[in-house]
Amino acid sequence: MNKRIVFHVPTLGGGGAERVFVLMANEMAARGHAVTLLVWSAKGPNAELCDPRVRLISLDLPVVEGGFGKAGTLKGLARSAAFLRREQPDVVFSGPSFANLIMALALAAGASRAAFFPSFHAAASLVSNSIGSRIATAAFSLVVRRATRLIAVSEGVGRDLFERGAKKERITVIHNPLTPSSGMSGPYPWRETLAAMGGGPVIITLGRLIPLKDHRTLLKAFSRLDPVRGYRLVVFGDGPLKDSLVAEAERLGIAERTLFPGYVKEPDACYACADLFVLSSVSEGFGNVLVEAMAAGVPVVSTDAPHGPREILADGRFGALVPVGDAAALAAAIEETLARPPAADELRARAADFSIDIVGDRYEALLKDV
Repeated sequence: MNKRIVFHVPTLGGGGAERVFVLMANEMAARGHAVTLLVWSAKGPNAELCDPRVRLISLDLPVVEGGFGKAGTLKGLARSAAFLRREQPDVVFSGPSFANLIMALALAAGASRAAFFPSFHAAASLVSNSIGSRIATAAFSLVVRRATRLIAVSEGVGRDLFERGAKKERITVIHNPLTPSSGMSGPYPWRETLAAMGGGPVIITLGRLIPLKDHRTLLKAFSRLDPVRGYRLVVFGDGPLKDSLVAEAERLGIAERTLFPGYVKEPDACYACADLFVLSSVSEGFGNVLVEAMAAGVPVVSTDAPHGPREILADGRFGALVPVGDAAALAAAIEETLARPPAADELRARAADFSIDIVGDRYEALLKDV
């Protein structure tokens, strides 16, 4: 039986969780369910991916420095509760963690009896005795009590949820889906700049320029590579650390071989220029970009960040795993993989394990008991 489903994510910015929710809303709508995507702000590149069959509802709250502020959060909570009271959906999916708390509160305030499936996309934070940590623990308990089941995007995240107090039988691991090919509409001015940098192997990374992604270790690793080979590095993405990373490339003497094109809305264009993809994160609940790169037949190297990379790469079978923050090990893995890359067909076959059809089946299986 088709269900009335609400997917909630705060914004449609360029993050991985936002993209996952748009993709899953699209997939559930394509399967005949009545799907609403409820956001507090519809601004962002992932808005363009929304299928016309999905009803997009935006509360049009202003985003200030990546958040909504106390007043905006209270307003968003009240409006979300009113929406749930009025619509009375059968099912609500939410994510990431703060959105899960908001939805748990909104469901209660809106007197909604909807099945609730909060999803968790990040590895657990370091334990501390701070007030903030105690508040986070209490908030997690509230979400767990209201949840029908908890969705973890990797086995590692599932273990984190169990260690934080969730019952194992209430945790369902559903990996993130592979982003369908978006094509390459262009034009891409950065391609001309990249071509002017020479003809050596192209190493790329793709993600927000934030501390979690640890681009500094990648820059240090790149600086250790033999410049005679003409290696080129392209760091796709925007974020608060861009200026400092550009300065770090200058300090390391690799600025002439390093390119920062900013955010590119068609990931296919990024992978099409690559000989190797590198993920240098200190933590990854999943690691969508690894799957995207493999789907394009591009070899990958990743830090062994908790938790997704090891699961995606099957303990290193499909790509090298190196210790977090180890620039020397990362440089060695880059050179070794470029010298002996795995077969592109094997990489594509592994990426197919995360297809939208497979993940859609897992989401739809949750609805059977609703």
